[in-house]
Amino acid sequence: MSSVTDEIKARVDLVELIGRTVQLRRSGSAAFKGLCPFHTEKTPSFYVFSQSHTWVCFGCQKKGTAFDWLMERESMDFGEALRELARITGVELPTHRDTEAEEHNARLYELLARTQTYYHGLLLGSAGSAARRYLAGRGVSEETMATFGLGHAPSGNGLLRYLAEHGFSEDEAVTAGVASMSDDGRPFDFFRDRVLFPIRDASGRTVAFGGRAMGDTQPKYLNSRDTLLFHKQETLFALDLARKPMGQQRRAVVVEGYMDAVMAHQHGYRNVVATLGTAVTERHLDVLRRAADEIVLALDSDAAGQAATWRTLQVAEQSLVAGARPVLGPDRRRVRYVPDRAAQLKVLTIPDAKDPDELIRGDPTAWPTLVSAALPVTEFVLGQLPMRHDLATAKGKADAAEEAAEVLAAMANPIEQAHYVQRAAEVLHVDEAAVRLLLRGRRPAAPARAPVRQRPAAPPDRDGSDLSNAPAAAARAEPPIGADALDEYALVLMARSQGRVTVPHEDLALPESRALAVLMERGAFVPGEAARELPEGLAALARRLQRHLEDAGRFSDDHVMREMQTVRLRLRHRSLILQKRQVHDLLREAEDEAERRRWADELTRLARAANEVEEQLLREPGALLASAARGEAP
Repeated sequence: MSSVTDEIKARVDLVELIGRTVQLRRSGSAAFKGLCPFHTEKTPSFYVFSQSHTWVCFGCQKKGTAFDWLMERESMDFGEALRELARITGVELPTHRDTEAEEHNARLYELLARTQTYYHGLLLGSAGSAARRYLAGRGVSEETMATFGLGHAPSGNGLLRYLAEHGFSEDEAVTAGVASMSDDGRPFDFFRDRVLFPIRDASGRTVAFGGRAMGDTQPKYLNSRDTLLFHKQETLFALDLARKPMGQQRRAVVVEGYMDAVMAHQHGYRNVVATLGTAVTERHLDVLRRAADEIVLALDSDAAGQAATWRTLQVAEQSLVAGARPVLGPDRRRVRYVPDRAAQLKVLTIPDAKDPDELIRGDPTAWPTLVSAALPVTEFVLGQLPMRHDLATAKGKADAAEEAAEVLAAMANPIEQAHYVQRAAEVLHVDEAAVRLLLRGRRPAAPARAPVRQRPAAPPDRDGSDLSNAPAAAARAEPPIGADALDEYALVLMARSQGRVTVPHEDLALPESRALAVLMERGAFVPGEAARELPEGLAALARRLQRHLEDAGRFSDDHVMREMQTVRLRLRHRSLILQKRQVHDLLREAEDEAERRRWADELTRLARAANEVEEQLLREPGALLASAARGEAP
């Protein structure tokens, strides 16, 4: 763990930080309790431990440090949480950055901020009267115009002149995407005769613009082209405004157009974001699942039946599979790996070919009812089969059954699959046995995750690459099974498996370990590449991880997978032991008999769970267990 994150955790007043949004009251000498902000409850299950600088909810099992609090509650990534806590505590963060590149990006951000100010000013002035009338006709209030920083781009090259007056060159304007070059090499304003919607990143910085023509100008919608700061395939409109509400509600709603999102926010539905004229991508979902447990895609009735939409939903559903987890078979010895899902994807359809903008303006109260009635993707896809195929014919029914089987085969949970087999049989008007027959021989679809890339592995040792000494190699110069080393060893195995098996984030001890695991899982960080671009703490961990990977490269895939099974059990056992200590302290200082019974029951549950994990470890001995037997750090 880095000294910077250590110092921040030691300095931050976790009770004060969490107490800003959660009403806490003292429980015993070193704990505070309150109602959990992550799930609905009447009896407080949420506890903050001031001495260990940790928090935990014994109801929904969320837990962590100050870093995890900001990442969960405020939907920050690790770097944002690090900077915010450094600001709060006054800890100075070391810099290992490319100063020239940072200065260049800072210039672009400033240019785009100036551009937004310029266009917004034009909207509010006499030149923007027609644009204001257009927006008012669409039901947009003046307050909403200000909230979103809406603007007006007239004809001509007024922006280029304005930027020149403020010290920006034509080349910088072109690089930022607000100007373009004609065939004869002359620069001109990219947006003309349009209402403008500033596109901002999650931190609220303007990175691009979307323009909507007020007249017959084509195209009707025009976005900035991709730039150094803006990538359409991974940017969501209104994310800066929606991120906190999404985190609080644990639900995100995705619409198609700017006006859909604007109107939703104006009427108080602030967990809504919009794609930028593209289908929902894996990058979009990666952003959303940081904040939400449920992602709802809003489709109009036309799009709902299109084959392209159906395929998009399949890809989106698979991309929300976070990785794999080991599950013991009935004999409690054999292990199979099944997908872990990070968020549930649902679909709502807007009736009468309306879009969300039109629906909300016509009847704002109808929106939450529609969102609550959204269907899981599998249910939605099965329900669309009669619209996509003629079930009165043998061929139509056979084609629909093939589509249903493709969806059902991708489901890892056998209970869930059995439910939808029954549902598919009802939709297709066939016997359940016929649907099951189609599923035979079909393998579940592999999770659509980007694999963790790594350097080429060295050939296995002649002895079969036994991992009995792997912890020492993977955690050189550190206690083999200490908190830092066990976390790092788990990450090494995750990287070595090329993402085939992931680490349970909640069981990792350190916030930087959890953050790096998420980045690796999504393919956003590759060990050995671009560690310098990570925030301090993560960068140091990434460099150590690469050194350990060089040692672990000789191990065979089979042994890595078996070792990961043991490591996951060890991580879980450590987490349960920590929870037992916390609950034991709460039991010792319980205020009344009801609270004593509650914590006694919880302690019994945790002890039973820890014993079960210990039994599994004894049945599945591995390198870590061997280390423990040698008397090394538990």
